[in-house]
Amino acid sequence: MFKKLLAIMLTVAVAFSLVGCGSDEGKIKLAKYKGVVVYKDDIKVTDADVKSAIDNALSQSAKEKKVKKGKVGASDKVNVDYKGQIEYKGKKEAFEGGTAEKQDIDLAQDAQNYIEGFTSSIVGHNVGDKFTAKMKFPKTYTNKAKVKGKEVSLAGKPVWFTFKINSLTKKDTPKLNDKFVKENAKTLFQADKDIKTVKELKKYIKTEMRKYNISNKIMGKILEDSKVTKYSDKELKKAKKKLTDQQLAQYSQQFGGEVSLDAYLKACQMSKKQWNKQLTEQAKQVVKQNMFIREVAKRENLTLSAKEYKKEASKYAKQNGMTLKDFEKQQGKDEIEIGILAQKVQDFIVDNVKEKKGSEPTTTPAPMTTKKAKTTKKAKK
Repeated sequence: MFKKLLAIMLTVAVAFSLVGCGSDEGKIKLAKYKGVVVYKDDIKVTDADVKSAIDNALSQSAKEKKVKKGKVGASDKVNVDYKGQIEYKGKKEAFEGGTAEKQDIDLAQDAQNYIEGFTSSIVGHNVGDKFTAKMKFPKTYTNKAKVKGKEVSLAGKPVWFTFKINSLTKKDTPKLNDKFVKENAKTLFQADKDIKTVKELKKYIKTEMRKYNISNKIMGKILEDSKVTKYSDKELKKAKKKLTDQQLAQYSQQFGGEVSLDAYLKACQMSKKQWNKQLTEQAKQVVKQNMFIREVAKRENLTLSAKEYKKEASKYAKQNGMTLKDFEKQQGKDEIEIGILAQKVQDFIVDNVKEKKGSEPTTTPAPMTTKKAKTTKKAKK
């Protein structure tokens, strides 16, 4: 819920004291990462924040249920018959395209697909109701329709829609209680320990959200201010290949067929020079991030045993609906390992911050004032 694989964020930073170090991947000067100051008001988590997180998770686990009784709510899905009529030669007449049977409408998502008043007129009625609602086509409406074989403009015309509500689909959202927490804490809330009560869940979420707030506040700054003095050509080449493969795979999936780099660049109207420049910058960020993670882990003796790797990697694989073998094949074992290690590094840094009261002070430049220079008689001359 709150922890993410490869959680280190890349953002703009401010200066910290630098310490030199090196590895086979290159050389990096780490910014200060222990005892970084955070302010309590900037990282606090309220009860409302916790409630919102829980409500969101409960909503995601809700199941849809079709009912033939009940009142329509603004976020429900309905199945309706409708018939639209406009005034034509002094009579209400049906128009082509204005009638449908057994039409499914998501009232929360589909309102923009209909004229104003269409979906809102359904809200508040019951399954089985038959009713007529009057509305008006916008003056800017460009579609035309045939009435009795003749094409007419609908722009600005009054229209009457007669509805019949056939059925209603409502969300069956689970209730938050100890039984639900015990059965779902690990899957729905990604808890890494046994949580059996609502009280324990709220405490866990508050702790994790606080950690996330700290991480979001400081990790990007620390990473940005850590300076790479030498990159490994081997690691840059590896990162470039990985990034290229990912981009082409994503593009190929989008368009339903394998796409070459040349075809991709042509579609994006990008030259190879532009692509290589962009790719190099992205690869440097990836390699820098990995260097940072490994160096901090080395300094603080943050190791990853085979048992711990299997446990964490299996958890991430399950969250993605995959077996560990398939997950390793898709992501690469090295990528998964650095992701798990990144989380350990992030947790270490977050656990070692120095908290201060209040909010982070902001420095605003003092307003510039100008004084009118005195003009002497000599100067006038």
